Amino acid sequence: MPLKAENANAKLTNDDLNSATSDHDAFVLLRTRVYLDLNPTSYVRMFAMFQDSETLGQETALFKTPDDQKLYQAFLYLKNSAPTVTSVKMGRQELIYGDERLIGALNWSNLGRSFDGAVVRVENADYWLDLFGTRIHPNGKEQQFAGGYAHWKRFPQGELEAYALYLHGSNSGLNAGNLSIVTIGSRIKAKFKKDFDYGFEGAYQTGTSGGSTVSAFATHARLGYTFHPSFKPRLGIEYDFASGDENPTTGKVTTFNNLYPTNHDKYGYMDLFSWKNLHDIRFSFDTQPLTWLKTKLDYHAFFLPDPANGAFAASGVQWRAGSPTAGHFAGQELDLLLTFKPWKYVDALLGYSVFFPGTFFKDTGSSDTSQFFYTQVSWHY
Repeated sequence: MPLKAENANAKLTNDDLNSATSDHDAFVLLRTRVYLDLNPTSYVRMFAMFQDSETLGQETALFKTPDDQKLYQAFLYLKNSAPTVTSVKMGRQELIYGDERLIGALNWSNLGRSFDGAVVRVENADYWLDLFGTRIHPNGKEQQFAGGYAHWKRFPQGELEAYALYLHGSNSGLNAGNLSIVTIGSRIKAKFKKDFDYGFEGAYQTGTSGGSTVSAFATHARLGYTFHPSFKPRLGIEYDFASGDENPTTGKVTTFNNLYPTNHDKYGYMDLFSWKNLHDIRFSFDTQPLTWLKTKLDYHAFFLPDPANGAFAASGVQWRAGSPTAGHFAGQELDLLLTFKPWKYVDALLGYSVFFPGTFFKDTGSSDTSQFFYTQVSWHY
């Protein structure tokens, strides 16, 4: 029965960007996962994972991940062996697709994310196609999430994917009304001329939210170049956009819904922004000076397309209300991350981030510099 345990220690200052209030916090998190993976035949798999999430120490109640013990995953997996393989996974399970910009397991969180439902996959040498139907209970509200996700295997030096996703939730839309939206999009991730890598993803949403029509979209684009010295330096530039809403009372919702992402490594490690009412320009520099050590330095410049819509955290929740007279520039963030793998069964990371608020925060309230320092160690057996 394998075991995986993760311990995180962090210190956060000026979470609300206000030095005048006592909003510094330090916390220690522990997540333990014990799982049983049975494969009685090559066509059958039975998997169960129990998860215990604990907050062991905390200076204040500013940041609080609730203690939780639950059956995190429990599914039955069946497949055939024909030239076109068909499989089905039934039960509680993680969903991870693409770069997790829309569908991810949120494993940076101490709680993670799993869905109840079924996934049917059809696969051959050229492609695979997943059709799924699930339900999930974010913030105590039941939502139904279904769709299709396709992947072409023969795309040159990379991945080409397309998807159509449906989300429905009672009391989950505008003004606590019903939410019913369809998201259609595609994603490319590949290399060219050996040293260049690139990526693109675009998505459009339509439907209804609290009786208002929905029309929103988001895009992602990146380009990188890897040099040849032994420490493998890579320079990258990235741009992310998600539409906002200048006035949600007009009967039309244009704020993009980020669905169920893993946002932590996308729009700044401080988790201050999500793929929602956002322009994010990112420059990155990565190296691997040793086989067991990787370094990453990121710079982000954040702008809000519609300042009246406010700023949305990585969770998708608005954490600073907007104003139509506020500036578009939200601020800058620097992130330094060191990733270690000293032994086969141990992974560790050390990170420091600082956020410098821009005119949007100065125009809407407190705007002091915020800092975040954290460490994490993972043991798996």
